[in-house]
Amino acid sequence: MKKLLVICFLLISFLGFGQSVSAPDSKSFLPSTTGQDASGFSLSGFNSTATLLASISLVNPPSGTTFVLNTTTGLTAASGFTLAGNKTRLVVTGTMANINTALASLRVNTGSVRGNIVLSIAATVNPTGFFYNGTNGHFYRPISTGTSYTGARAAALNTTFKGQQGYLVTITSADEDAFVFNNVPQTNIWFALTDEAVEGQWRIDAGPEAGTLIKTSNGQTAGNIQGQYNNWAPGEPNNSGNEDYAVTKWNGSQWNDLPNGFSCPYVIEYGTWTNPDDATFTEFYTNSVTHSNGEVLTARFNFDFGSNVDETKFTAKANTFVNNVWGTTTNTSRAISGLGKVDLTNDLDTAKVSNGGVRATTTTGQVEWCVIYDYDVTNQRYRIGIDSREVNGIVSNPSTISSLQLFDLWNGPVTFNSYNANGWTEVYVYTSTQFNFSGSSFASSIRAGNGFYGLKAEFTFTPITSYKQHGIDLSYTNQNDLNTLYNNIVTVSDVFIAFKELSNGGIFGNQSGLEFANGIQFMNADIDGNGLFNEADTYRLLQHLTGARSLTEYSTLTYLMKLYTKSEYDTITKTNWNTQFNSTRSLYPFNLNSGTLNNTYNVNVTWIGDVNLSHSAQQTVNSVASSSIRSMSLTTNAISNEINAMIMSENIGGKVVVTISVDPLQQELVGTQFQLNYDNTALEFQKVDFITKGTPTNFGTNKGNYITIGSLITDGSTILDKTTEYKVTFVTKIGIQGILGLTSISNTDAVNKSGKQLKIKLN
Repeated sequence: MKKLLVICFLLISFLGFGQSVSAPDSKSFLPSTTGQDASGFSLSGFNSTATLLASISLVNPPSGTTFVLNTTTGLTAASGFTLAGNKTRLVVTGTMANINTALASLRVNTGSVRGNIVLSIAATVNPTGFFYNGTNGHFYRPISTGTSYTGARAAALNTTFKGQQGYLVTITSADEDAFVFNNVPQTNIWFALTDEAVEGQWRIDAGPEAGTLIKTSNGQTAGNIQGQYNNWAPGEPNNSGNEDYAVTKWNGSQWNDLPNGFSCPYVIEYGTWTNPDDATFTEFYTNSVTHSNGEVLTARFNFDFGSNVDETKFTAKANTFVNNVWGTTTNTSRAISGLGKVDLTNDLDTAKVSNGGVRATTTTGQVEWCVIYDYDVTNQRYRIGIDSREVNGIVSNPSTISSLQLFDLWNGPVTFNSYNANGWTEVYVYTSTQFNFSGSSFASSIRAGNGFYGLKAEFTFTPITSYKQHGIDLSYTNQNDLNTLYNNIVTVSDVFIAFKELSNGGIFGNQSGLEFANGIQFMNADIDGNGLFNEADTYRLLQHLTGARSLTEYSTLTYLMKLYTKSEYDTITKTNWNTQFNSTRSLYPFNLNSGTLNNTYNVNVTWIGDVNLSHSAQQTVNSVASSSIRSMSLTTNAISNEINAMIMSENIGGKVVVTISVDPLQQELVGTQFQLNYDNTALEFQKVDFITKGTPTNFGTNKGNYITIGSLITDGSTILDKTTEYKVTFVTKIGIQGILGLTSISNTDAVNKSGKQLKIKLN
């Protein structure tokens, strides 16, 4: 999940500012060709004088594929790299302007091996003492001070970098081994591999691969597990003196086993993903594009989920629409990357089928089988007659003729007009440009008559074939996780702003858009989908919040998510929203019959009930981007966006009681929401007691392993003050020794009287 800026959970990324890396559209390269244009990447938003670190990488490229930068002025190659020559990976430092100039000169060289060519670009302000690996998107920090293996392992875990916990470096490929070799000057470097548990059984000891067995006995090749990377020196490992821990760069670039007591340098690794697009470093920006080596029909997608949804929780399958039913093609689930990218190229059904139409094509002949009548200026069309003797017995239904290639005069669609078996089959060609008869290369076969042209043309008729209608169907990790996600999407802030928009309808109740900033908010608030936002919709939202009734009949993705092309999404306004498609769906149809091989589809995601768009794509048209969404107002004073809450758990008479006390601070608080998680194997929910001022709508809904608790005031009669308290009581299912860890607070939400979403600081 890509989070470009995360500051105390304030949702400031909604405004769309800040640093970024933009990527070009996909294209097809020619095989075995050098110097093909791969420009189109661009960095933006960085300080113009800052020194940046940028990585350019080919991710698992086909054999023989490389890239080159033709311009490198102002750049410095990172340790282990050179600027000149063909590369599969390059890390440089320089200013944003110099890096952009270099990216504009990016060229790709292809070999004969075909396949996807994935180019990934990453950029951040240059961190001193760290090295970036563009293949996996990880940072590495060499530590030159020697220590024991266990000391290095513990020290690495006590560090963080750009929001990620460190761990002792793991080496899982020759590429990663070479990266460490090229970037770390020291020798005999500890890395996370040990047989301390069972002699001869070497397991990775840290990071995402912790516990992976790569070797079952000592000796250079003995017991090496197929598919796992090993790089031992001759005769190693040999356990000469209780040697249970591995080093790399021993006697060159290979591995050896050493005792824990040796004092060796080490490397700390940061990052747990394998695809650079999935990186979640803070203040770190990446993008990628997938090209093809050779002419291949492609279908690649860029999904925009907004900034608060983890894209990697979604997968996608290709579907086709046959006999009025959607069905999978290969039934292969493709992971969506942290940038919202997924490639379905290998899952397309490329067999063409007849679409019921017929195409007529022509060659020169000896007989005038065709007549073109003079141009109809009023209707901007030609009436064209084909002698039915050319048609009879060949085309069973002449009305299906829908495409025509007529010498070099026309090549495109036609509209059927009439058929006479003993006369003419007539079609219309609609065009604002008149035919150039005299300039035709076939002028010798064209005769000008009185109000018509006769053409000596022979006709051939063939069925028109096309690719089947395709669709991309999204799935979420599992239903429980989806329920939790949706619980965070539609919250007290959404419900309050919907009520506020409805109540601010003007003196005669005929105004709208006083609280909603764009049409997407109206569409998401129109729960029943009837093109009207009214009291019925706000009541449904309130029922959902309190647990009385869900917004949708089913809680699967199909009934929660809405999918639009980016171009469609950006044109939805407060005045046209009720004329737009406004149904939920998880399957997005796409067309492969555009005439181009490289197809890139940009799809925006939003959700029914997401009124404040906290988990939705943001519109990028100027008129929308300049308008702030009131519930997402941004302030430079973080305190004014906060309230406090205190959580206390007690064991009272064999019952566990959790008390949540709210302090609004300076806020005119009108809505709160807490997700109280509990261990349902040890606890059974009994009740919630509310202490609130006035008569707010209080809710405490048991979801099986968590409870949604809170209050909402919609009529402006009062506000929630510091006496607000929620007391949740559980009975124990089993004997418990202590209550620590039985309950926890995860997601929270709050809103003030002006509709501003607030952060809850838990004490």
